[in-house]
Amino acid sequence: MPISTDLELLNRVLRDLSGSFLQYVGECWPWTSVGPDGNQLQAAINQCVERQRGSISSIAEYLNPRQARVEFGKYSSDFTDLHYASLTFLLKQLASDQSRIVESLDRQVTLLASGDLSRELLDAVLTNERANLAALKSLSAK
Repeated sequence: MPISTDLELLNRVLRDLSGSFLQYVGECWPWTSVGPDGNQLQAAINQCVERQRGSISSIAEYLNPRQARVEFGKYSSDFTDLHYASLTFLLKQLASDQSRIVESLDRQVTLLASGDLSRELLDAVLTNERANLAALKSLSAK
């Protein structure tokens, strides 16, 4: 795959991750914690947010010296309808959006050549995003 196509693919992944519902929840925190485990739930979600921010940062650092423009995503305006909801209420949507991201990454990673630096980066990002999905599914199952 030509380098420009690899970079375009990584930029697409970057836009998807940086505009994800998980990032929105991490940046706009008008959510309420419910019950005695509210602080633990918030800490667990923040851990997922930080893991995903690490993925975003890794992709941006890889892209920056290789192309003129690094594109970050925008949040969906649909997210704003969920302000002041409980974290418990948001867990299913967080898990659903994260599942979409993992499915997309599974497809994207197959488009890159094995052993390529872009592929190695995307494999690491996929590992992070699978960990986030597992954590969010576990939290929503409680």
